[in-house]
Amino acid sequence: MTMKLAVIGEPCIDFIYIGNTLPKKQIGGIFYSLISLAVMGREHEIYPVMNVGEDEYSFITYYLKNFPNIKHDFIFKCSHNTRTVNLYYKDINSVLNTHSKTYDREESSTEPVPPVNLSRTDIEFLLQMDGILVNMVSGKDIELETIEELMTHYNGHVHIDVHNLVMKTLPGGERVRMPVTDWQRWIRCGDTIQMNIAEFTIISGNFTEENSEAEKILNSGRCKALVITKGIEGAAIYTSNNGLRRTDYPSVKYNVFKDSTGCGDVFASAFFLMNLLNNHNYEESVQYAIAMAGRNASLGSVEELEKINEQ
Repeated sequence: MTMKLAVIGEPCIDFIYIGNTLPKKQIGGIFYSLISLAVMGREHEIYPVMNVGEDEYSFITYYLKNFPNIKHDFIFKCSHNTRTVNLYYKDINSVLNTHSKTYDREESSTEPVPPVNLSRTDIEFLLQMDGILVNMVSGKDIELETIEELMTHYNGHVHIDVHNLVMKTLPGGERVRMPVTDWQRWIRCGDTIQMNIAEFTIISGNFTEENSEAEKILNSGRCKALVITKGIEGAAIYTSNNGLRRTDYPSVKYNVFKDSTGCGDVFASAFFLMNLLNNHNYEESVQYAIAMAGRNASLGSVEELEKINEQ
Protein backbone atom coordinates (compact mmCIF):
# COMPACT_ATOMS: atom_id res chain seq x y z
CA MET A 1 0.00 0.00 0.00
CA THR A 2 1.32 3.42 -0.94
CA MET A 3 1.68 5.74 2.05
CA LYS A 4 1.63 9.52 2.12
CA LEU A 5 4.47 10.85 4.29
CA ALA A 6 5.21 14.45 5.23
CA VAL A 7 8.68 15.75 6.10
CA ILE A 8 8.90 19.06 7.98
CA GLY A 9 12.27 20.82 8.11
CA GLU A 10 14.51 23.47 6.61
CA PRO A 11 16.89 23.06 3.65
CA CYS A 12 20.26 24.78 3.73
CA ILE A 13 23.59 25.01 1.96
CA ASP A 14 26.53 23.45 3.85
CA PHE A 15 30.18 24.39 3.63
CA ILE A 16 32.26 21.63 5.23
CA TYR A 17 35.77 22.40 6.49
CA ILE A 18 38.02 19.47 7.50
CA GLY A 19 41.51 20.35 8.69
CA ASN A 20 43.25 22.72 6.26
CA THR A 21 41.43 21.50 3.16
CA LEU A 22 39.29 23.77 1.01
CA PRO A 23 35.60 23.79 2.02
CA LYS A 24 33.22 21.41 0.33
CA LYS A 25 29.90 22.94 -0.72
CA GLN A 26 26.80 20.77 -0.76
CA ILE A 27 23.08 20.94 -0.17
CA GLY A 28 22.18 19.95 3.36
CA GLY A 29 19.69 20.39 6.15
CA ILE A 30 16.42 18.54 5.66
CA PHE A 31 17.67 17.10 2.35
CA TYR A 32 19.42 14.27 4.19
CA SER A 33 16.12 13.09 5.68
CA LEU A 34 14.06 13.96 2.61
CA ILE A 35 16.19 12.34 -0.10
CA SER A 36 17.03 9.24 1.93
CA LEU A 37 13.34 8.74 2.71
CA ALA A 38 12.42 9.16 -0.95
CA VAL A 39 15.02 6.57 -1.99
CA MET A 40 14.35 4.06 0.79
CA GLY A 41 10.59 4.40 0.26
CA ARG A 42 10.36 4.79 -3.50
CA GLU A 43 6.84 3.37 -3.63
CA HIS A 44 5.51 6.01 -1.23
CA GLU A 45 4.57 9.67 -1.77
CA ILE A 46 6.81 12.11 0.09
CA TYR A 47 5.61 15.64 0.86
CA PRO A 48 8.31 18.06 2.06
CA VAL A 49 6.86 20.90 4.14
CA MET A 50 9.36 23.74 4.04
CA ASN A 51 10.17 27.33 3.19
CA VAL A 52 12.89 27.83 0.58
CA GLY A 53 14.72 31.10 0.02
CA GLU A 54 14.05 32.67 -3.36
CA ASP A 55 17.80 32.62 -4.09
CA GLU A 56 17.86 28.80 -4.22
CA TYR A 57 14.21 28.00 -4.95
CA SER A 58 14.64 27.21 -8.66
CA PHE A 59 17.75 25.10 -8.04
CA ILE A 60 16.15 23.12 -5.21
CA THR A 61 12.85 22.41 -6.95
CA TYR A 62 14.71 21.45 -10.13
CA TYR A 63 16.95 19.06 -8.18
CA LEU A 64 13.96 17.44 -6.49
CA LYS A 65 12.52 16.54 -9.89
CA ASN A 66 15.06 13.69 -9.88
CA PHE A 67 12.76 12.00 -7.37
CA PRO A 68 9.28 11.45 -8.85
CA ASN A 69 7.78 10.42 -5.51
CA ILE A 70 8.64 13.78 -3.92
CA LYS A 71 5.63 16.08 -4.25
CA HIS A 72 5.97 19.87 -4.31
CA ASP A 73 2.61 20.89 -2.83
CA PHE A 74 4.12 22.30 0.39
CA ILE A 75 7.39 23.79 -0.84
CA PHE A 76 6.92 27.52 -0.29
CA LYS A 77 9.14 30.25 -1.75
CA CYS A 78 10.04 33.09 0.62
CA SER A 79 11.99 36.33 0.18
CA HIS A 80 14.57 35.40 2.84
CA ASN A 81 17.77 33.84 1.48
CA THR A 82 18.35 30.15 2.06
CA ARG A 83 20.41 29.52 5.19
CA THR A 84 24.13 28.82 4.83
CA VAL A 85 25.89 26.66 7.44
CA ASN A 86 29.65 26.38 7.95
CA LEU A 87 30.78 23.14 9.63
CA TYR A 88 34.32 23.21 11.04
CA TYR A 89 35.79 19.88 12.09
CA LYS A 90 38.48 20.56 14.68
CA ASP A 91 40.66 17.50 14.21
CA ILE A 92 41.12 15.84 10.84
CA ASN A 93 42.51 12.71 12.51
CA SER A 94 39.38 12.25 14.55
CA VAL A 95 37.30 12.55 11.37
CA LEU A 96 39.27 9.83 9.63
CA ASN A 97 39.51 7.55 12.67
CA THR A 98 35.83 7.38 13.52
CA HIS A 99 36.05 3.84 14.91
CA SER A 100 38.02 5.06 17.91
CA LYS A 101 36.41 8.36 18.87
CA THR A 102 33.59 10.75 18.17
CA TYR A 103 34.92 13.80 16.40
CA ASP A 104 34.09 17.36 17.36
CA ARG A 105 33.04 20.34 15.28
CA GLU A 106 31.95 23.95 15.50
CA GLU A 107 29.21 25.60 13.47
CA SER A 108 28.35 29.04 12.19
CA SER A 109 25.28 29.97 10.27
CA THR A 110 23.33 32.72 8.58
CA GLU A 111 19.79 33.28 9.81
CA PRO A 112 17.27 30.54 8.96
CA VAL A 113 14.27 31.20 6.78
CA PRO A 114 11.04 31.93 8.70
CA PRO A 115 9.06 29.00 10.13
CA VAL A 116 6.68 27.40 7.67
CA ASN A 117 3.22 28.97 7.96
CA LEU A 118 0.41 26.49 7.29
CA SER A 119 -3.05 27.56 6.26
CA ARG A 120 -6.17 25.75 7.43
CA THR A 121 -6.27 23.99 4.05
CA ASP A 122 -2.65 22.90 4.42
CA ILE A 123 -3.30 21.47 7.88
CA GLU A 124 -6.39 19.63 6.70
CA PHE A 125 -4.35 18.01 3.93
CA LEU A 126 -1.57 17.03 6.34
CA LEU A 127 -4.13 15.33 8.56
CA GLN A 128 -4.48 12.78 5.74
CA MET A 129 -0.80 11.77 5.97
CA ASP A 130 0.08 8.28 7.17
CA GLY A 131 3.07 9.69 9.01
CA ILE A 132 4.83 13.00 9.69
CA LEU A 133 8.56 13.34 10.25
CA VAL A 134 9.52 16.58 12.01
CA ASN A 135 13.25 17.28 11.87
CA MET A 136 14.16 20.54 13.62
CA VAL A 137 17.09 21.35 11.35
CA SER A 138 17.19 25.06 12.19
CA GLY A 139 15.20 24.90 15.42
CA LYS A 140 12.72 27.30 13.82
CA ASP A 141 11.40 25.05 11.08
CA ILE A 142 7.82 25.20 12.35
CA GLU A 143 6.17 27.13 15.16
CA LEU A 144 5.35 25.14 18.29
CA GLU A 145 1.77 26.45 18.23
CA THR A 146 1.36 25.23 14.64
CA ILE A 147 2.48 21.69 15.36
CA GLU A 148 0.41 21.62 18.55
CA GLU A 149 -2.67 22.57 16.53
CA LEU A 150 -1.86 19.89 13.98
CA MET A 151 -1.36 17.24 16.66
CA THR A 152 -4.70 18.09 18.28
CA HIS A 153 -6.47 16.53 15.30
CA TYR A 154 -3.85 14.12 13.89
CA ASN A 155 -4.17 10.37 14.46
CA GLY A 156 -1.19 9.18 12.40
CA HIS A 157 2.38 8.59 13.55
CA VAL A 158 4.71 11.53 14.31
CA HIS A 159 8.48 11.17 14.69
CA ILE A 160 10.31 14.24 16.03
CA ASP A 161 14.08 14.66 15.74
CA VAL A 162 14.90 17.35 18.33
CA HIS A 163 18.12 18.18 16.44
CA ASN A 164 18.76 21.94 16.49
CA LEU A 165 15.80 22.81 18.66
CA VAL A 166 18.54 23.16 21.28
CA MET A 167 20.72 25.36 19.03
CA LYS A 168 20.72 29.15 18.97
CA THR A 169 22.37 31.31 16.32
CA LEU A 170 24.21 34.27 17.85
CA PRO A 171 24.40 37.66 16.06
CA GLY A 172 27.89 36.86 14.72
CA GLY A 173 26.70 33.57 13.21
CA GLU A 174 28.14 31.25 15.88
CA ARG A 175 25.76 28.44 16.84
CA VAL A 176 25.65 27.32 20.45
CA ARG A 177 23.52 24.81 22.32
CA MET A 178 21.03 26.34 24.72
CA PRO A 179 18.45 24.85 27.11
CA VAL A 180 14.88 24.78 25.80
CA THR A 181 12.38 26.16 28.29
CA ASP A 182 9.32 24.73 26.54
CA TRP A 183 10.83 21.35 25.59
CA GLN A 184 8.00 19.43 27.30
CA ARG A 185 5.47 20.92 24.87
CA TRP A 186 7.55 19.77 21.88
CA ILE A 187 7.94 16.28 23.33
CA ARG A 188 4.18 15.93 23.79
CA CYS A 189 3.72 16.26 20.03
CA GLY A 190 5.65 13.13 19.03
CA ASP A 191 4.87 9.41 19.12
CA THR A 192 8.59 8.68 18.85
CA ILE A 193 11.29 11.17 19.83
CA GLN A 194 14.91 11.22 18.66
CA MET A 195 17.90 13.06 20.16
CA ASN A 196 21.63 12.60 20.12
CA ILE A 197 23.40 12.34 23.45
CA ALA A 198 24.41 16.03 23.47
CA GLU A 199 20.84 17.16 22.77
CA PHE A 200 19.55 14.82 25.44
CA THR A 201 21.98 16.33 27.94
CA ILE A 202 21.15 19.97 27.14
CA ILE A 203 17.44 19.96 26.37
CA SER A 204 16.17 20.91 29.81
CA GLY A 205 19.42 22.39 31.10
CA ASN A 206 19.76 19.93 33.97
CA PHE A 207 19.73 16.35 32.67
CA THR A 208 22.10 14.32 34.79
CA GLU A 209 20.74 10.77 35.01
CA GLU A 210 19.77 9.24 31.70
CA ASN A 211 17.24 6.63 32.78
CA SER A 212 15.18 8.86 35.04
CA GLU A 213 15.02 11.66 32.48
CA ALA A 214 14.06 9.21 29.74
CA GLU A 215 11.19 8.06 31.90
CA LYS A 216 9.99 11.65 32.29
CA ILE A 217 9.93 12.04 28.51
CA LEU A 218 8.01 8.80 28.02
CA ASN A 219 5.44 9.93 30.58
CA SER A 220 5.07 13.44 29.15
CA GLY A 221 2.50 12.90 26.39
CA ARG A 222 1.96 10.68 23.37
CA CYS A 223 5.60 9.54 23.27
CA LYS A 224 5.89 5.74 23.10
CA ALA A 225 9.63 5.44 22.40
CA LEU A 226 12.68 7.63 22.94
CA VAL A 227 15.73 7.03 20.74
CA ILE A 228 19.15 8.35 21.78
CA THR A 229 21.75 8.26 19.00
CA LYS A 230 25.37 7.99 20.13
CA GLY A 231 27.48 8.20 16.99
CA ILE A 232 30.07 5.43 16.77
CA GLU A 233 28.66 3.92 19.96
CA GLY A 234 25.36 3.13 18.23
CA ALA A 235 22.00 4.00 19.77
CA ALA A 236 19.74 3.28 22.72
CA ILE A 237 15.96 3.10 22.75
CA TYR A 238 13.71 3.56 25.76
CA THR A 239 10.18 2.22 25.99
CA SER A 240 7.82 2.06 28.94
CA ASN A 241 5.78 -1.11 28.48
CA ASN A 242 5.59 -2.75 31.93
CA GLY A 243 8.17 -0.35 33.33
CA LEU A 244 11.08 1.51 31.77
CA ARG A 245 13.10 -0.59 29.36
CA ARG A 246 16.38 0.41 27.73
CA THR A 247 17.94 -1.51 24.84
CA ASP A 248 21.36 -0.64 23.39
CA TYR A 249 22.42 -1.33 19.82
CA PRO A 250 25.98 -1.15 18.41
CA SER A 251 26.86 0.88 15.35
CA VAL A 252 27.47 -0.67 11.94
CA LYS A 253 31.01 -0.02 10.69
CA TYR A 254 31.75 0.35 7.00
CA ASN A 255 35.16 -0.06 5.40
CA VAL A 256 34.81 3.27 3.60
CA PHE A 257 34.20 6.44 5.61
CA LYS A 258 33.79 9.86 3.99
CA ASP A 259 31.73 12.15 6.21
CA SER A 260 29.19 11.68 8.99
CA THR A 261 27.30 14.89 8.20
CA GLY A 262 23.60 14.03 8.02
CA CYS A 263 23.86 10.64 9.75
CA GLY A 264 21.31 11.65 12.40
CA ASP A 265 18.95 12.90 9.69
CA VAL A 266 19.20 9.63 7.75
CA PHE A 267 18.73 7.72 11.00
CA ALA A 268 15.51 9.69 11.52
CA SER A 269 14.09 8.96 8.07
CA ALA A 270 15.06 5.27 8.22
CA PHE A 271 13.60 4.77 11.70
CA PHE A 272 10.45 6.69 10.74
CA LEU A 273 9.90 4.63 7.59
CA MET A 274 10.68 1.22 9.06
CA ASN A 275 8.59 1.96 12.13
CA LEU A 276 5.56 2.54 9.90
CA LEU A 277 6.26 -0.45 7.67
CA ASN A 278 6.78 -3.01 10.43
CA ASN A 279 3.93 -2.04 12.74
CA HIS A 280 6.13 -0.23 15.27
CA ASN A 281 8.72 -2.94 15.82
CA TYR A 282 11.25 -0.64 17.46
CA GLU A 283 14.08 -3.17 17.50
CA GLU A 284 14.00 -3.69 13.74
CA SER A 285 13.51 0.04 13.17
CA VAL A 286 16.57 1.02 15.23
CA GLN A 287 18.77 -1.62 13.61
CA TYR A 288 17.70 -0.51 10.13
CA ALA A 289 18.26 3.14 11.04
CA ILE A 290 21.76 2.45 12.37
CA ALA A 291 22.65 0.57 9.18
CA MET A 292 21.38 3.39 6.95
CA ALA A 293 23.14 6.07 9.01
CA GLY A 294 26.38 4.14 8.65
CA ARG A 295 25.76 3.82 4.94
CA ASN A 296 25.32 7.59 4.73
CA ALA A 297 28.76 8.10 6.31
CA SER A 298 30.29 5.96 3.58
CA LEU A 299 28.66 8.04 0.84
CA GLY A 300 29.65 11.54 1.88
CA SER A 301 26.96 13.88 0.52
CA VAL A 302 23.26 14.34 -0.19
CA GLU A 303 23.93 13.85 -3.90
CA GLU A 304 25.22 10.34 -3.16
CA LEU A 305 22.12 9.29 -1.23
CA GLU A 306 20.59 7.79 -4.36
CA LYS A 307 22.95 4.86 -3.64
CA ILE A 308 21.86 4.34 -0.03
CA ASN A 309 19.96 1.13 -0.79
CA GLU A 310 23.00 -0.43 -2.46
CA GLN A 311 25.05 -2.90 -0.42
